[in-house]
Amino acid sequence: SVTSAMILDQVARYDDPTDEGGHLYGAIVASLRDYKSAEATGKYYGEYDLAYCTHYVGDLSMPLHNTFNDEFKRQHHAAMDGTVEDEVLNHLERIKIYPIQINSEDDLVKEIARIANLSIKLGYRLEAENRSLTKEEAYAQLGHSASLLKAILHFVQ
Repeated sequence: SVTSAMILDQVARYDDPTDEGGHLYGAIVASLRDYKSAEATGKYYGEYDLAYCTHYVGDLSMPLHNTFNDEFKRQHHAAMDGTVEDEVLNHLERIKIYPIQINSEDDLVKEIARIANLSIKLGYRLEAENRSLTKEEAYAQLGHSASLLKAILHFVQ
């Protein structure tokens, strides 16, 4: 399971090309730190950091972005990532937003861990059942990332 300590340990590995183990969770925190740092100095490129953060928040709820790279993942990853890709913009109402309050980096790290653990559980259930993500599951997962992103955007305002 993903813990706050694990996430904070990954932060230092953000943008480290030698890190082959992955650092998705820490990348969310690191890119948000970079954004806040750039904004504090008035640099215009802070928005790039926020765009990276948004990408990583989206990856957080993708079940196979949170599991080991095994044969199941290699066979199903691309298809699962695209489960609702061709229709999602026509069905935004299916993405349920729920309240998340982030008042500190500690709150952020706890939410990342919570969503990561939900995604891991789903990823391994899909593997155990040898099946792909359903559209209903995909929209539920999108709701996790969308809710976190909304909270992050309020936090940085």
